Amino acid sequence: MSTVLSPATSAINAIPVPGHLRMQTLPRRFPGLFLVFENNVYDHMNKFAKSYKSGYWEFIELSNGGFYMSLKSDKKFFVEIDSNYFEGTMSADAASLVANLFVYSRLAEQHNLDYLIEGFHALYEYARLHPEGQLILSAIN
Repeated sequence: MSTVLSPATSAINAIPVPGHLRMQTLPRRFPGLFLVFENNVYDHMNKFAKSYKSGYWEFIELSNGGFYMSLKSDKKFFVEIDSNYFEGTMSADAASLVANLFVYSRLAEQHNLDYLIEGFHALYEYARLHPEGQLILSAIN
C-alpha cells in the first residue's frame, strides 16, 4: 500500500522508488549516514508501535524534494510516545512518517547537516497535508 496524495488534495506528490533504484537511494540521500538513518527508522517504529515486528518498507520520494521510508501494510498501529505522552491509532504510513520525522530531527540535531534539516522540513510539509496530518503532528510535538 503506497500513499500517494492526489494533486487535487496536495501540491506534494509521493512517488515510490522503483525496485531497481532502491540500492542507491539511501546512500544518495544520506551520505555517510544511510545505515544509521535506516536502522533508526526501524528502531523508532519498534519503540513507538509495540505491535510492529517487521515488514517491507517502500522508499518514497516527494515532489518537494523530501524522502521517507513507508511501511507497506494495511494494518493500523497503536502509537505511544513516552517523551510527549502521545497515544493514538494510525495507519502504517502515518506511523512511518512519525518515525521518519523523529529520526530526521534527531540526526539533524546530532550532525547539523543541511540536508537533514531540509529533509525534515520537506517531510513535515508533506505530513501536514497527509489525511492523518493532525494526528501525525500531534505525535511529533
